Amino acid sequence: MKQTIITTMLALITMTGWAQQQNNFTISGDLSVMTNKFDLPPAKANIVYIWNDSLKGTPIEYAVKDGKFEISGNVSRPIYSKLMVQLEIEVEGRKDTTTEGIPFILEPGNIKMDSEWALLKGTPLNDASIAMCMKLGELAKAGEKEKLKQEAFNFVKQHAADPASIFVIVQAPNFMEAKDILTMIDMCSEDMQHTNIDFSLLREKVTLEAHAPQEGDKFADFAVEYEGKTTRLSDYVGKGQYVLVDFWASWCRPCRQEIPNLIAAYNKYKDRGLQVLGIAAWDKPEDTKKAIAEEHIPYPQIINSQKIATDAYGISGIPEIILFSPDGTILARGLRGNQIEIKLEEVFNNKK
Repeated sequence: MKQTIITTMLALITMTGWAQQQNNFTISGDLSVMTNKFDLPPAKANIVYIWNDSLKGTPIEYAVKDGKFEISGNVSRPIYSKLMVQLEIEVEGRKDTTTEGIPFILEPGNIKMDSEWALLKGTPLNDASIAMCMKLGELAKAGEKEKLKQEAFNFVKQHAADPASIFVIVQAPNFMEAKDILTMIDMCSEDMQHTNIDFSLLREKVTLEAHAPQEGDKFADFAVEYEGKTTRLSDYVGKGQYVLVDFWASWCRPCRQEIPNLIAAYNKYKDRGLQVLGIAAWDKPEDTKKAIAEEHIPYPQIINSQKIATDAYGISGIPEIILFSPDGTILARGLRGNQIEIKLEEVFNNKK
């Protein structure tokens, strides 16, 4: 009997060790790519740590040596997480720190940071999630909204009970409308919907956006006062011209990157019935004016709108570029890059 008990205990210990080994993970990489990924000034990575909703208390910090890091541990189930990287930045001789988060799925296996985009790859759910996001990005660039939506829906259905659905849905505001993101959230299992703070915040954000004017709706007017003058959106929209409206800010690098596309659209279509309008949000008027001069923007601006304009359209991230028809109906929201030209070409080629 004693020998049987000992044998059983040894077997249990062996099985436990095997199970732990099966659940081991390693995350490693070279953080020198971070400066390129986030378009930051010269930076040095000092500390990394993992953050997710399952952690209790303060996360364990890991030192970075010569720009490289490695974290090992054990995880019982895949969890949507972020690799938090503390960067020391030097700007004009002054040192500052910032923390950037890279989304990934903490799961068993060897997770490695790639050398191009600082993405965390090498395990099944991470690779599937990144591949899907890249595919959605390509479809968005091509202007294939319906195909994009179907691909996203199919992926979320397939991964409704695992965190790959969270990964893709959290990235979806870059590609999709709020109402479709809400649909995907509802597709997820109860466990996925209620175990992640990013998901909860996203639901609040897209719910706000979904109740704002959408494609097919008439424009919502608003008024902005600046330097003793009141300017309304209706001074431009609903006046018989197509109007391409850009919600932007001087400090927003993606906003600044879209300005050449907007100037090109303005120059190409202004004589065919297009007006382009900039609406400066969440910005100091003096900074807006400086950026207008630096970018040589030729089209009119509504300055100092702060939250007035973005609240009216449920906008929580900029740039947001909206195309209005001559009667003020919204024809398209969330235009970016070559989507602007694709949509304008469609409109003006079909115009009688």
